[in-house]
Amino acid sequence: MLVETYFDERAPGSANTGEPVIPYPQLLGEALTVWQKYLPIRRPIENLQSWWLDSEVIPGSVITEIERAKNAIGLFDRVEIWRRTGDPMAVGVIEGREPRYFSIVRWGDADITLEQAKERLREEKWVIWFSATWGMCALLILIVAAIVQL
Repeated sequence: MLVETYFDERAPGSANTGEPVIPYPQLLGEALTVWQKYLPIRRPIENLQSWWLDSEVIPGSVITEIERAKNAIGLFDRVEIWRRTGDPMAVGVIEGREPRYFSIVRWGDADITLEQAKERLREEKWVIWFSATWGMCALLILIVAAIVQL
């Protein structure tokens, strides 16, 4: 299982504003939109020791990284798990008029890049469209066949 952490101890500080340094990359623009669509199931984390995903406990190295993010006083209002089967990501959330989201750690299929996630979303969209179209055509054929037999 691949584990990819986004912690960056070299994150630039903000000496003038007094805001805490956030050593995780912020999800913005297209990246935020793609990951929200690709990882549609979201749940806040309250107790890591009892958190289960598809009958699997979160790996120890992932728990360590999430605890580091949660224990940084004032850093995040909450931490969520965004996921789809086999591909979860821990995301730090800072509430506000417009919430801000930060990648903390991914595991499972974490080697999927943003571009690959976009491609999978496009493929899923086409599969759904074709399935719906062919399903409607099959239903129409059945209705026409039933009418002809009357």
